[in-house]
Amino acid sequence: MTTVNSLSFGSIVIDNKKFSRDVLIFDDGTVEQRWGGLWMFGSHSIKRNEVERLLRDEPEVVIIGTGTNGKARLDSEAGGWLKTKNLEVLILPSYEAVTKWNEIVDQGKKAACLIHITC
Repeated sequence: MTTVNSLSFGSIVIDNKKFSRDVLIFDDGTVEQRWGGLWMFGSHSIKRNEVERLLRDEPEVVIIGTGTNGKARLDSEAGGWLKTKNLEVLILPSYEAVTKWNEIVDQGKKAACLIHITC
């Protein structure tokens, strides 16, 4: 399974590969960089289409890492849409989110996450 090795402001290391953008991690081990338009690291507003992508493998748990200082947020449409789904959703500052990701993966649960790596 995919393991987050470390997180620091502006970078994240997943399975020993460093990323300098926000990431989406899927249950099958795929890691994709999050593109935030003009923002190098991704917007502080997490949109519904981004959250929808996380559900592609039908996870039991979705984790949203809101940044090293917890500044990013789900926009209201994304938050409302997630509430209609039958899954566990954890919205945590990114340091806590990566710790929780590693715990959930170790437990063998099917999960997906988006990790904001700044603010």
